[in-house]
Amino acid sequence: MLSWKNARKMGHRLLSATLRCRQCSRPAGELVGFADLSLGEARFLPLDTGFMPHNLGGELRCGRCAGQLYLDDVEPLGRSVPLDEAGGVPFARVMSGEVEMAGTSAA
Repeated sequence: MLSWKNARKMGHRLLSATLRCRQCSRPAGELVGFADLSLGEARFLPLDTGFMPHNLGGELRCGRCAGQLYLDDVEPLGRSVPLDEAGGVPFARVMSGEVEMAGTSAA
Protein backbone atom coordinates (compact mmCIF):
# COMPACT_ATOMS: atom_id res chain seq x y z
CA MET A 1 0.00 0.00 0.00
CA LEU A 2 1.28 3.42 -0.95
CA SER A 3 1.64 6.08 1.71
CA TRP A 4 2.36 9.76 1.21
CA LYS A 5 5.74 9.41 2.91
CA ASN A 6 7.04 6.44 0.93
CA ALA A 7 5.73 7.97 -2.32
CA ARG A 8 8.51 10.58 -2.14
CA LYS A 9 10.77 8.21 -4.08
CA MET A 10 8.38 8.66 -7.04
CA GLY A 11 9.70 12.18 -7.48
CA HIS A 12 7.61 15.15 -8.59
CA ARG A 13 4.43 13.17 -9.26
CA LEU A 14 0.89 14.21 -8.39
CA LEU A 15 -0.85 12.13 -5.70
CA SER A 16 -4.41 11.93 -4.49
CA ALA A 17 -5.55 10.63 -1.08
CA THR A 18 -8.78 10.43 0.87
CA LEU A 19 -8.81 11.99 4.34
CA ARG A 20 -11.01 9.57 6.31
CA CYS A 21 -12.24 9.32 9.91
CA ARG A 22 -11.10 6.34 12.02
CA GLN A 23 -14.26 6.45 14.13
CA CYS A 24 -17.17 6.93 11.69
CA SER A 25 -15.26 5.94 8.47
CA ARG A 26 -16.71 8.90 6.59
CA PRO A 27 -14.44 10.72 4.14
CA ALA A 28 -13.74 14.36 5.05
CA GLY A 29 -12.31 15.22 1.64
CA GLU A 30 -9.48 14.66 -0.80
CA LEU A 31 -5.85 15.74 -0.66
CA VAL A 32 -4.02 16.47 -3.91
CA GLY A 33 -0.34 17.24 -3.89
CA PHE A 34 3.08 16.32 -5.18
CA ALA A 35 4.86 13.27 -3.74
CA ASP A 36 8.15 15.08 -3.19
CA LEU A 37 6.57 17.97 -1.24
CA SER A 38 5.21 18.02 2.31
CA LEU A 39 1.55 17.44 3.17
CA GLY A 40 1.26 21.08 4.24
CA GLU A 41 1.77 22.11 0.61
CA ALA A 42 -1.01 19.81 -0.67
CA ARG A 43 -4.50 21.10 -1.53
CA PHE A 44 -7.59 19.98 0.42
CA LEU A 45 -10.87 19.50 -1.45
CA PRO A 46 -13.68 19.07 1.12
CA LEU A 47 -16.61 16.79 0.37
CA ASP A 48 -19.00 18.73 2.59
CA THR A 49 -18.08 22.21 3.77
CA GLY A 50 -20.61 21.93 6.61
CA PHE A 51 -18.42 19.28 8.27
CA MET A 52 -14.91 20.65 7.80
CA PRO A 53 -12.13 18.94 9.79
CA HIS A 54 -10.99 20.91 12.82
CA ASN A 55 -7.78 21.11 14.81
CA LEU A 56 -8.24 19.78 18.33
CA GLY A 57 -5.11 20.07 20.45
CA GLY A 58 -2.78 19.93 17.47
CA GLU A 59 -4.50 16.91 15.92
CA LEU A 60 -6.85 16.99 12.93
CA ARG A 61 -10.34 15.70 13.82
CA CYS A 62 -13.52 14.80 11.95
CA GLY A 63 -16.11 17.58 11.69
CA ARG A 64 -18.96 15.12 12.30
CA CYS A 65 -17.85 12.94 15.24
CA ALA A 66 -14.45 14.42 16.31
CA GLY A 67 -12.72 11.13 15.43
CA GLN A 68 -9.08 11.04 14.35
CA LEU A 69 -8.44 11.48 10.61
CA TYR A 70 -6.01 9.46 8.52
CA LEU A 71 -4.94 9.25 4.87
CA ASP A 72 -6.53 6.42 2.92
CA ASP A 73 -6.34 5.31 -0.72
CA VAL A 74 -3.14 7.18 -1.63
CA GLU A 75 -2.63 6.82 -5.37
CA PRO A 76 -0.68 8.53 -8.13
CA LEU A 77 -2.69 10.54 -10.64
CA GLY A 78 -2.24 10.04 -14.36
CA ARG A 79 -1.53 13.69 -15.13
CA SER A 80 0.16 16.57 -13.41
CA VAL A 81 -1.53 19.96 -13.14
CA PRO A 82 -0.51 23.02 -11.17
CA LEU A 83 -1.96 22.74 -7.66
CA ASP A 84 -3.79 26.04 -8.12
CA GLU A 85 -5.87 24.35 -10.82
CA ALA A 86 -6.77 21.49 -8.47
CA GLY A 87 -8.92 23.88 -6.41
CA GLY A 88 -9.50 23.55 -2.69
CA VAL A 89 -7.52 25.22 0.05
CA PRO A 90 -3.92 24.69 1.19
CA PHE A 91 -3.86 21.77 3.64
CA ALA A 92 -1.59 23.75 5.98
CA ARG A 93 -4.53 26.15 6.54
CA VAL A 94 -6.82 23.22 7.35
CA MET A 95 -4.29 21.82 9.82
CA SER A 96 -3.90 25.18 11.55
CA GLY A 97 -7.67 25.66 11.83
CA GLU A 98 -7.84 28.87 9.76
CA VAL A 99 -10.14 27.73 6.96
CA GLU A 100 -12.45 30.13 5.12
CA MET A 101 -14.69 28.13 2.86
CA ALA A 102 -16.07 30.97 0.72
CA GLY A 103 -15.29 30.35 -2.93
CA THR A 104 -13.95 26.81 -2.45
CA SER A 105 -15.06 24.19 -4.91
CA ALA A 106 -16.06 20.82 -3.48
CA ALA A 107 -15.02 18.84 -6.56
